Amino acid sequence: MGLRDLLSNSGFARVVLIVWLVSGAFVLFLMNELNGIVHGELYDYGLQFSFNWASPYWAFLNSIYICLAVPLVLSGVVLVFGFLNKGYSEKPVSKKVDTKSVNSKVRSSKENQNHLLANCPNCKRVFGKPLVMLDFSDGKTKLVNVCPYCNYVLGKADAKESDSDIGIVDLDEKVVRK
Repeated sequence: MGLRDLLSNSGFARVVLIVWLVSGAFVLFLMNELNGIVHGELYDYGLQFSFNWASPYWAFLNSIYICLAVPLVLSGVVLVFGFLNKGYSEKPVSKKVDTKSVNSKVRSSKENQNHLLANCPNCKRVFGKPLVMLDFSDGKTKLVNVCPYCNYVLGKADAKESDSDIGIVDLDEKVVRK
């Protein structure tokens, strides 16, 4: 298990949140004790109360409390919801699949029988619709089809005959390769 795996682990994130909550609560406790020293024991050593020093002291102390309390509360909420959603696993956004298995699954499904699928020649992923983007590379702006996963340019979107190396066919038709 490398450093990247450790940092992307949700258990590690929970440990970091718990450590932050404990250390933040400890800092709040220490700030409260420091405030007790200023307003309790220092008067025994001759501290004279004055609004000249008390007002900025209170402003800074309250600012510190707010700056600690807001992240502590937000971290606590994230941690609680993280434990509540523990049963739900994160699903991958995309994965590489075999085109033949996808085609057989789609053919067997009646609701998707008339849909088209495309297979990117670069990343080998299957998708329903390519992205249509503007290509400014030639000086003249043109529309191009792009793989939504790897941004591989598949062909011109506005061309009647595509000069690309991707084939999009209806699932009911037989694929003929040249």
